[in-house]
Amino acid sequence: AVDAGEVSYAGYVDVEADVTKQWTVGVAGRFEDYASFGSTTLGKLQTRFKVTDWLALRGTASTGFHAPTPGQSNVETLSTTFVPGTATQVQIGTYPVTSAIAQYYGATALKPEESTNLSAGFVLTPVEGLLVTVDGYRITVRHRIGISQQFNVTQADINKLAALAYVGAGGTVQYFTNGFNTKTQGIDLVTTYTFQLPVGSLASTLAYNYNKTTVPSYDPTVISTARITDIEHYAPNTRVNLNLDYHLGAFIAAMHENYYGTYRDQNDYPGQLFSAKFTTDLDLSYEVVKNVTLAIGGRNIFNAYPD
Repeated sequence: AVDAGEVSYAGYVDVEADVTKQWTVGVAGRFEDYASFGSTTLGKLQTRFKVTDWLALRGTASTGFHAPTPGQSNVETLSTTFVPGTATQVQIGTYPVTSAIAQYYGATALKPEESTNLSAGFVLTPVEGLLVTVDGYRITVRHRIGISQQFNVTQADINKLAALAYVGAGGTVQYFTNGFNTKTQGIDLVTTYTFQLPVGSLASTLAYNYNKTTVPSYDPTVISTARITDIEHYAPNTRVNLNLDYHLGAFIAAMHENYYGTYRDQNDYPGQLFSAKFTTDLDLSYEVVKNVTLAIGGRNIFNAYPD
């Protein structure tokens, strides 16, 4: 049994004001003190400038902080699984970095994650009812916390550290660690517009996101190349969402089309590139009387499945 916790105290101040009729500036600061990891000071600066009635520019710079959770710092579990393709059972042990077992395989004290976040973009309202926003961003995270790769336990290891007998020869050991840094860059494009049709109206939203994560530095004794591939490509780099809501009196038909780009799962399916997919959601509703609505809908109505 593990009984663990974390105590922290924090305070922040956030000020936003219009410097001129066209220019808005916001400044925020936060101080937090953790019993286990010390203190940190964070800040944010944001600004928005209205160039014309139809164009505005905006940007934000901030820093972030994430302390290891009590679970990441103290978790200790031992589970049984099968060697793939066989009936042989082995143990998988997850140990806290303070334990002798984790330290035997190179574990060191956990440090908080720290991040730097930058974003900039513009807002367009070229015609009445049309809103277009475009934002680019870059997020750098240092000392990222993640589960290490699995270290194989041999009889020679057990001879050197008797506690490894709980895992047993052929089993594996893993632990949470600050194993790598990441840099995420991307762009968001969102457009909304309502079409006034001869019969009814159609509200539309189109959102596009391209998001790419790289691992500029890492500990090769802890993070495997397969894990790096998954960090960079496990989530699709491209996402598109189209929402169409048709209104006709008390009747509403809402369709949501979702596009997910290609992705990889190098750890489980080495070398395979999973293809892009579309999923479609549909909801139909009718207000029978005031405050009473009947609705029926489905998610992924065409049954799209991953490869």
